[in-house]
Amino acid sequence: MNKGNIVEIEYRGITPATAKKYGIITTVENGLVKTRTYPYTDTDGHPLGRKIRLCDTKEFRWEDKTGRETLFGQSLFPAGSAQAITITEGEEDAPSVFQMTGSRFPSVSVSSAGSAAKECAAQFEYLNSFPKIVICFDKDEAKVGPDGVTRYPGQDAALAVAGMFPIGKVRILTLEEHKDANDYLVHRKQNKFVSEWWAAPVYTPTGLKLGKDMWDEINEPRKFETVHYPWDGFNKLTYGLRLSEVVLLTADTGVGKTQILKELEYHLLKEANKEYGVGFLHLEEPNVDTALGLMSIEANKPLHLPDVRETVTSEELRGYYDHTVNTDRVVIWDHFGSNSVQEVLNKIRHMHNLGCKYIVLDHLSIVVSDQSGDERKQLDEISTKLKTLCMELNIAVIAVIHINRQGLIRGSAGPEKIANIIFYLHRDKEDPDEWRRNVTKVVCKKNRFCGQTGPAAYLYYEPKTGRLSELNENQIKQYEAGSSPPEDERW
Repeated sequence: MNKGNIVEIEYRGITPATAKKYGIITTVENGLVKTRTYPYTDTDGHPLGRKIRLCDTKEFRWEDKTGRETLFGQSLFPAGSAQAITITEGEEDAPSVFQMTGSRFPSVSVSSAGSAAKECAAQFEYLNSFPKIVICFDKDEAKVGPDGVTRYPGQDAALAVAGMFPIGKVRILTLEEHKDANDYLVHRKQNKFVSEWWAAPVYTPTGLKLGKDMWDEINEPRKFETVHYPWDGFNKLTYGLRLSEVVLLTADTGVGKTQILKELEYHLLKEANKEYGVGFLHLEEPNVDTALGLMSIEANKPLHLPDVRETVTSEELRGYYDHTVNTDRVVIWDHFGSNSVQEVLNKIRHMHNLGCKYIVLDHLSIVVSDQSGDERKQLDEISTKLKTLCMELNIAVIAVIHINRQGLIRGSAGPEKIANIIFYLHRDKEDPDEWRRNVTKVVCKKNRFCGQTGPAAYLYYEPKTGRLSELNENQIKQYEAGSSPPEDERW
């Protein structure tokens, strides 16, 4: 607890009214200012911790910190409540900006430059709800790290945060006369700050390159960040799944696309870089089913079936959960609500900000079916924007799209044009032979990476385990000949 008398005074140009709005408490002991306390709360105003400045030593400490990521002052301003929001790097800068801009625009703060990207990523949807975002971090002096690299912590953090948002939304304010916003207030340069605030340039990523500067890059073999598929046939044709690629799975309804997706998702969690998460946008199933699907792969049991679930103890179920879903690498969209094209793209961007490098979208068809207007144009729109986002964020997107009665991808050629890889799934759901009825033939119809197309794999679904296994050469020959192997040669 803070000791001393709580007082309302003007300090560093911040009026008592502004300090009161932000909940800043100043304590005085024996006539000297001892501490200033900055409360962090969630969007409903519930306490998440207090950051305390010890004024005599200029040190900071935290009290009752919960670990949840939020922004200082965030609860004061509802999402989308103004045309612009300012993000600062200090708890005294946020009220300073609010006061200097005439209390017209929300102003919030990160707790430090080092945590700025993480805190803004956690509050992406809140910040993205404002049409304009102004980043006003400290104008630091250059610092040379132990690796010999010169860095500007405040401006580096500003660039990291700016890159999270759609191009054109963010302005980065590089202060001209003083180190931070509060210094402008202290030196009574409010008008100068406001002028700079309005003139802050729009952030646009750089990236133009001259051909004469590319030899070293060309001479060095390209390194693709790749994870193998769980089936050898896929890998032989495609060389694996690479970041910045869009992969489409297409088939008629009821063929088994979801089961293939679950095998892929589980494989990514187990085999991909452990620093990367997987984002799940399964728009036709409850989130619990998405989780149970992953747990079923771990268990080698279809846990969604009542008779199977009865044989599994709570302890066993918890073990399957802990080995699959119980990690921040699994990010599932709680999608019941808006499925608009922009909402889907916003969620993918937010998942990326939370660490997801692999996004699974099941399925594109349902997104456009939720919209009004021309379905073909909607498919073209989401396909183009999805590909652009995929390359901008360097993520891999695996998406499902249905085919029509003519066996063509539904509605538009847009998805086919933007996809790097297209897999077509076929299964004869009415074959009288049970073994053949459970075989899915996967054909690669497009392969932008190396051009190889044709049969990629034949996958057998085993009802008892709920798993998919790849047929061997002899089994493939028998399947293509219209027969099935003897019982003892099936597995």
